Amino acid sequence: MTLVFDYGGVIVDLEPTRCIEAFQRLGLDIRPFLGTYRQGGVFSLLEEGRIDVPTFCRELRKLGIREEVTDEEIVKAWEDYTVGIPAERLALLEKIHANYRTAVLSNTNPIHWQQAEEKFFTSCGRRREDYFEQAFLSYRLQLQKPDPALYARVAEELGEKPEDILFFDDSLTNCEAAEQCGWKALPAPANSGWFKYFDAHGKLILP
Repeated sequence: MTLVFDYGGVIVDLEPTRCIEAFQRLGLDIRPFLGTYRQGGVFSLLEEGRIDVPTFCRELRKLGIREEVTDEEIVKAWEDYTVGIPAERLALLEKIHANYRTAVLSNTNPIHWQQAEEKFFTSCGRRREDYFEQAFLSYRLQLQKPDPALYARVAEELGEKPEDILFFDDSLTNCEAAEQCGWKALPAPANSGWFKYFDAHGKLILP
């Protein structure tokens, strides 16, 4: 069995208010673009891999960010959306990875994923590969949850039968879409609420 985890809210903690305030200081209210589980507008285009980071920054200036604001400042503001991964969460993920084949499946973008690989997953002296064998990312696959084509693509790349994949996501919509594609799915309460599905050794305790 392969265990597949969502990233935002499940693995990494989010702080949208901090990010909103950072963009307000740059001259743009991004609240209309932020969704609970999926972004809109130019943010969605970045997550779908339809634009690159320089284009993302240019488009945000067209929407209201001051012209003198650098790409680096825009990237930093968007990085403020994600906070980090607590050490106890990383410790449990490492134990889970020792017991099962694991992967991450996320609607994300190159800015947040670079931050994850270079900062968050390395915070305890490990690498992302020490927690997840594979990473399936919307901007690389140019597909977003809950598109059925995404779940089919992931199962194919894993080389797993759909019924042998167990998915953890804090979005019921994404869980239901996975189940409709033949996966097993469990709703994963944000932050560390999903710990209830595992014992202290990282082995599943199924409801």
